[in-house]
Amino acid sequence: MTQSLSAQALTGRFTSLVALVWLGGVTVDIQWGTLPPLVGVIAAESGLSGSEIGWVFNSMMVGSAISVGLTARMGDIYGHRKVLIALSFLALLGCAVAATGDGFWPLVAGRFLLGFAVTLPLSWGLLRPRATARQIRIVSLGLSFVMAIFTPTALVVGGFVVELGLPWQSVFWVSFALYAVLLVLALASSETPAASRYVGRLNWFASLGLGIWVTALLVGISEGPALGWSSPIVVGSFGVSAVTLTVWSIQQRRSPDPLMSFRNMDRRQAIIGYSGIFLISVVGVSIFVALPAMLQTPTSSGYGHGLSALDSTYVLLAIIPGSALGYLWTRWGLNRLGPKIVLVISGTASIGVFLGFTVANGPVWMSWVWVFGYALATLSCLTTGYSLVAAAGRQDNMAVTIGMQSIIQYVSGTIPTAIVLNVLVPGAGGFVPKETFDGIFIGAALVVVVFVLIWAVLAPKRLTDRHAIDTESDPTKVRIASHS
Repeated sequence: MTQSLSAQALTGRFTSLVALVWLGGVTVDIQWGTLPPLVGVIAAESGLSGSEIGWVFNSMMVGSAISVGLTARMGDIYGHRKVLIALSFLALLGCAVAATGDGFWPLVAGRFLLGFAVTLPLSWGLLRPRATARQIRIVSLGLSFVMAIFTPTALVVGGFVVELGLPWQSVFWVSFALYAVLLVLALASSETPAASRYVGRLNWFASLGLGIWVTALLVGISEGPALGWSSPIVVGSFGVSAVTLTVWSIQQRRSPDPLMSFRNMDRRQAIIGYSGIFLISVVGVSIFVALPAMLQTPTSSGYGHGLSALDSTYVLLAIIPGSALGYLWTRWGLNRLGPKIVLVISGTASIGVFLGFTVANGPVWMSWVWVFGYALATLSCLTTGYSLVAAAGRQDNMAVTIGMQSIIQYVSGTIPTAIVLNVLVPGAGGFVPKETFDGIFIGAALVVVVFVLIWAVLAPKRLTDRHAIDTESDPTKVRIASHS
């Protein structure tokens, strides 16, 4: 009876940790996706200029870039639960400040705190020492599915806030409620065992240096289209980023406590996993920026549908059934075929999907079909990437391993966004030429071609997990070896 009760308690705690990871993914989607449809309303009611609105969005990205390396490393060293609880309180504060403040600075401060509260890597850090290899794979697959569902849902929710005439501050109270639940789950969790933590010191220069060069790069990329690529602010940001990155890289190579150590990890598996995440960040902008813009183009263009901003986002809801089928395909494929074949098949299908968008100027349902294909095929590459990275991380560096995903997504996603926004310029007829949209989709297809070729050569045939509780016979020995 005692063993049965103990098993039930362990099962309950593990379930709460899974909920913690998945909820962390949902909060990311909600706070990133609900605000874009509200830009016009916020600007009108708060009297913000275009550049100020830009900083309201970018402040969250800057907060995340500064936070990831520092807080994830602190969790790996001192305990993930402690840091997660502190970040949850910061997130609640950020939601309250953004929702109740008046004007530019409260919005920027609130969004910065929301960005700083990067909880997902720490949730993974809590889960890793308590999960089997199979459980890690299932949780990573489920996380990708949950985030795929809530990405378009968040955009539509933001649009409904406008349509229903609700205060735009409502979206921050939604985030507040989610973080309150996350805080309760964190308080109910047990701290990461000492044997599963990183043995070493906190490298402040490495953690803060990462935030500085990434933030400077993001500021330069974000401000380039508006201020001009030769403006002092943009050039200065790129200069600071380049210098800091150079010094940071040299310090990392020489440091006995580098921020990201691949010792005793399957390096190829981790890098290929990151590449799947990188790919989606690069090509996803064509779906979330270019496609709605194409659907909003006036019918007088000969190819557009003249949809409203809200109506043009409905097509993204096709991601939900596509992701559901893609989840089943990816889960079956990883178990039966291995990550190499899954990546090559899904990547090859994705090439056809992006080329299909170039002919999606007929009935609107054609766009629904191709978005469904994007979710089924292209997001499978993302899901496989999540699975590879999650299985590669050690117990003592799991938060940093997952945190690097955020850095990759922020940097790789910002560059194509800036490029796409820079080329979506109306022509002589007052609308963006069809050739511009075709060029964006063809460019995305060519990027996928490059990745498919890389995966066909370098992707691992099997997904392996050296550090799960059922594959790591002596965590202490592995932990000592990883720092020798």
